[in-house]
Order: sequence, then structure tokens, then C-alpha cells
Amino acid sequence: MKKIFSLFFLLLLSLGILLGGCQHSQPIEDSLTTTPPEPPPPDKTFVITAVGDIMMHNTQIRAGYQREYNTYDFSSFFTEVEPFFQASDFVIGNLETTLSNDPRLYSGYPRFNSPAILAQNLKEVGFDLLTTANNHCLDKGVNGLYNTLNYLDEAGLLHVGTSRSQAEKETILYTEIEDVKIAALAYTYGTNGLNPPRGQEFAVNLIDEEQIMTDIKKARTGGAQLIILYLHFGQEYQEHPDSNQIYLAKTFFNAGADIILGSHAHVLQSSETYTREDEKTQFVIYSLGNFISDQIGLPRKSSVILNLHFGIDTLTGEPYFKEATYIPIWTRRWLENSKAHFKVIPIEQTLAKIRAAEIGDFTFDEIQELEQAWLHVSNHIKN
Repeated sequence: MKKIFSLFFLLLLSLGILLGGCQHSQPIEDSLTTTPPEPPPPDKTFVITAVGDIMMHNTQIRAGYQREYNTYDFSSFFTEVEPFFQASDFVIGNLETTLSNDPRLYSGYPRFNSPAILAQNLKEVGFDLLTTANNHCLDKGVNGLYNTLNYLDEAGLLHVGTSRSQAEKETILYTEIEDVKIAALAYTYGTNGLNPPRGQEFAVNLIDEEQIMTDIKKARTGGAQLIILYLHFGQEYQEHPDSNQIYLAKTFFNAGADIILGSHAHVLQSSETYTREDEKTQFVIYSLGNFISDQIGLPRKSSVILNLHFGIDTLTGEPYFKEATYIPIWTRRWLENSKAHFKVIPIEQTLAKIRAAEIGDFTFDEIQELEQAWLHVSNHIKN
């Protein structure tokens, strides 16, 4: 009987040990905490804004004259578009006039020279960089070119395309936006037959395929993550790029340019995107048209403020092109107290205010032209 009891007791004891062991064992996966990984932070973004030719005809110079102070001020020309510039991270335009502080030199077409206060006005409304390689950069000779660069320096504006020395010419212009290193290059097809003196050929960057490709490579070697190339090229008043413009754009994209901005036609031309072998998108607009001028005709008075939107890859820190957006603009010229006035007008916003009766100083003809300008720009962008 004791033997049976002992066997029974041992059996219960063994069973208890087994059950006790089972109470403390569980699947390995259940013992680990499985929290989902944190999503990566969203990519940073930035916007580069570009406009076309900044021209100053005689009528515009006179419009900026402040008789009571015997000085000049052109800031009123840009008040309606200033908010768009202030909202951008970087603003570029093509300065198609030389600058001085000598009223005896002030002139419009065909050899432009404007009061130097224009540089300060442009800085104050939001411009960061002005390109100076265009067919009017030598309108007042090489000394006029050098003086123009000096005035841009005084205003705190970056500039590219013309130089005061060989060393300046060979120096790549870099800037940084959101820790992205950006290089800017600018070149012109010519200078209206006005050449710098012998030994000072460095003054103007001319379109030369080999030189531009060398500069693009130099900029990339110098650490540029984004290369913006401004080309003053094409045919004046032609609303479509010619075969040479298209060829040059493809050539410089293949050489490594990321963005190509065109000027000189004085009218808006089309834009295109290309995809590189590394799947990055490249963008070209063959002509940004006139930003401001006193040229006649709707195509020369209407254009765009171009906004280029970029993202920055969170993991690599490399920028990439996202999209281009456009703000249609129109240059208004009107007479008041026997004096001409000029203002760059954002078309859509102004038409909305007119329809809402928020502003009422536009004539019927001006409203019609605003609507026509909107259609012209919109159709051109679609095409």
C-alpha cells in the first residue's frame, strides 16, 4: 500500500513540476514588444523664383524721377508683386540695363543706363541675384559694366555673367538654400557688336559650348548640388524656341545643368522637362519674357513669375525638382497728372479684386487687356 502511495505521490509531484514549468513558458514572439518604426520626417522644400528681362526705357526713368527730392525711386513699380518675392527663398532676374549715378548718362534704347538706385529698389522688394550677361551689358562701355557691378555690390545683390577681372570670371558663384549648395552661371549670345577692349575679354561671359561645359563640371566638382544656368539667347519677339536654343539646352543638360532659364526674346516661350539617367528631373524655360519694360504689344507686356519648387531628400540631403508654377503678370502703364506711371501687375489677383469691386481705378480698356493677357499667358503655358 505504501508503495502504491509513493508511486502516486511521485506521479503528482512530476505532474506539478511540468505544470509549473508550463505556467512560466510562452512563445518568444509574445514576449517581445513590437512597436512600429517611426516614419521618416517629411522632406524639406524650398522655392526659387525667376523673372525675365528688367528693362528701363526713357519713359520708365522719367516715371521714377521724384521732382520734390530731385532723386529717383522705382520701388512703386514692384509693390504688387513684392509679396510673391518675399514668400520665396531665392529670387533671380535679368538686369538688362547698366547703372550709374550720372544723370548725363541716363538713357533708354538702344544703349541703356539707369539710376543706380534701381539696384537698391530691386533688393528691397526681394531680389537676391541678378544676371548681367546680356546684349546690353556693354551699352556704356567696359567702365559702365564695371560700375554696374559695383552698384550691385553696394546694394547687397549677387550677380553673375560679367566680371571685373579674370579671377572674378573664373570664380563660380555659389549660394546656399536650406543647406543645399547651389551654383549659378550666366552667358549671352553677344553684346550688339560692342566688344570689351583687348585684354579685358573676361568682362562678358559669351555662349561657348566648351567653356560652359567646363564651368558646369567645375561647379559640380566644387560641390554644387544644384546648377542653374541662365542663357541670353534665341530670336527677339519669337514666341517659340528655335532649333539652336533646343540644341543648347539638351547639350548643357547632358553636361550636368539642372535648371536652364532663358531670356532675350522679350516674349514668353515654352518650358520643358527632361529626365536624367539617374531619374532626376531637369527643367528649361526658353524665355521668361519681359519682367518690366515699356515695349508695346500684349506679348511684350505680359509674362510670368516662375516658381521652381524643390524637395530635399531626407536621407541624402540632395535636392530634387518637384514642379514649376507660374504667376501671370502684366506691365501697366498709365498717365496721372501728366506723368507716366508703371507697375507690374499680378493678373489673376487683380482681376479678382476688380470683379469684387475692391479696386476701381482700372479703365475698361485696361480690364480687357488684363483678361487678354491672362488668356495669352495661360494658353502659352499649356502649349
